[in-house]
Amino acid sequence: MLASPTMKGQTIWVLVTGLALGFLGGYELGRGRGEAPSSGSASKVEANAGEIPADWLKESDFGAADKFAGLTPEQRFVALKVVNQKPCDCGCPHGSVAKCKKDDPGCPRAPTIIAAAADLAKQGKSYEEILKAVEKPAAAARKPPEESPQRIELAAWTPVKGPKYAKVTVLEFSDFQ
Repeated sequence: MLASPTMKGQTIWVLVTGLALGFLGGYELGRGRGEAPSSGSASKVEANAGEIPADWLKESDFGAADKFAGLTPEQRFVALKVVNQKPCDCGCPHGSVAKCKKDDPGCPRAPTIIAAAADLAKQGKSYEEILKAVEKPAAAARKPPEESPQRIELAAWTPVKGPKYAKVTVLEFSDFQ
C-alpha cells in the first residue's frame, strides 16, 4: 500500500520535531552537568580551574614532582597549564614543554622552563606573567657580534669528541630528511 502525500508530509514533520526535541533534551541534560553543548577543552579548563584536564601531563609524568612540591592546587594548575600549553622553544618536534621533557629527558630548555614556571607559580604569578617570564629573551634571537664567542646550549646526551674545555668548539648539524 502506498502512502498518500499528506501522510508523507506528516511523517517528515514528526521526524523533524522528534529530532529537535532530542537535541534540546540533550542540551538541557548537558547544562545540568555544567557542560556547554559544543564547548572545547579550553573553556572546560577555565570553568574548572582546580581540575587538571585528563589530556595534560602531570609533574610525575615528566619527572618534576620535586619542583612542584609545596604548590597550592591553584598554583599547581597554573604551572601545569604553562608547561602543557607552551610550545618548547628548543627546536624539537615534541610540542609542549611537558611533552618535550617526557619524550626527550636531555632537552636543554624544558627543565629551565619547568623550574621557572613552578617557582613563579609559588610566587603567585598569573598564567600570562609566567608565560612572559619563560619566553626566550629577544636578545638570544639576535645574532651576536662576530667578535664575541657564541654560546649554544647542548643536550646532555650530545656526542662530543675532544677535550671538554677546548678553545674552539665546532658544531655540525645535519638533517637526514
